[in-house]
Amino acid sequence: MATQAGAGLSENPDTVQAAAEAARAAMDAGGLARADWALVFATMPHRAHFAALLGEVQRTTGAGVLSGCSGAGVVAGDQEVEGGPAVAVLAVRSDRITADAHLEPAGDDQGRAGADALGRRAGPGAALMIAFPDPFAIRLDAMLEALETTTPGLRAVGAAAAGGKPPSGTFQFCGRNVATASLAALRLGGDLRHAIGITQGCQPLGPPCRVTKAHDNVVLELDGRPALDVLRGRLPAGLGDSLARLGGHLFIGLPPDRSQSALEPGEYLVRPLFAVDPARGALLLGDEVRDGQPLAIVLRDAAAARDDLKAMLGRLAGGDDAAAWDFGLYFNCAGRGAALYGLPGVDSAYIARQFPRLPIAGVFGNAEIAPLRGRNCLFTYTGILALCGESRGGG
Repeated sequence: MATQAGAGLSENPDTVQAAAEAARAAMDAGGLARADWALVFATMPHRAHFAALLGEVQRTTGAGVLSGCSGAGVVAGDQEVEGGPAVAVLAVRSDRITADAHLEPAGDDQGRAGADALGRRAGPGAALMIAFPDPFAIRLDAMLEALETTTPGLRAVGAAAAGGKPPSGTFQFCGRNVATASLAALRLGGDLRHAIGITQGCQPLGPPCRVTKAHDNVVLELDGRPALDVLRGRLPAGLGDSLARLGGHLFIGLPPDRSQSALEPGEYLVRPLFAVDPARGALLLGDEVRDGQPLAIVLRDAAAARDDLKAMLGRLAGGDDAAAWDFGLYFNCAGRGAALYGLPGVDSAYIARQFPRLPIAGVFGNAEIAPLRGRNCLFTYTGILALCGESRGGG
């Protein structure tokens, strides 16, 4: 049996009907009589009935394994829905690609023990881990470190669940169970191959700088000059003295490995620029830096983000396996979509144009997870596209 997959979406405000519609659309699109496993994403207007939603998806698909989370929006095919009621389902049947779902509580250590347990269960047979942590209860960087320690080399993708704020939080799905303050994950194994593309929503203003004087998260000098002077010199004309106007648009790009001596194009982690200190000419960042490391000044920009998305899709489509994928997953930042482009549906339209018959589903999250330079990293303002299919040469 070849792998079969389909994706569906419903905007019906009635939760059970939306679940049935999205699941049925996925089954019909994939030509499925029954699914082995499914991913489910839902927005917060359905929150009161998440358990019923999962039960209906399971009933409609017949899937014994379910995973997913709440989101600020959902994606299926060429459709994106942000904010309003929406459910997206990816249904898969395969005798070669295996899947099992896991759910771990955040615990007192903010997810380290849960990630450790998840890694032990994954074992050496896992090809890909799809993770949905609660960002309000789990330290995402610590979670990824624990997963790396327990299962070195395991590749992970996913999104931090979204849709709510403390104390209501976000929600994680496993089977018919609805949890919060937890880590949900779907482990894919068997004869699976995959390719992962990362598209940045924040683009560099000029070449990377070198940190020449810093203390913890305070950057005092870049390239031997006051850091604030360098920042102002990189900004578009007229904005150097109007930093307040760039709130939510101006960030810092850091290397995934602090020992790196250079930043490669597109290979950076976007982190907040919390404040500037004119008296010292300093920048206060959302992460620690060290003397000698590279640093990029990046700006959130719709046109540049669109160009980067098209370039990423071109790279994935140009690979040897481009015509042989069975399904895809797209994890989009809640800070992209209409908030970035000024209109909805941009990312999904470009993805569907590049891969027109590929079933793809996903969610708008609070942060994104993907491997970069051999380690799983936490991203912001990015889109992560994972393409999956059967390994070549299998029977």
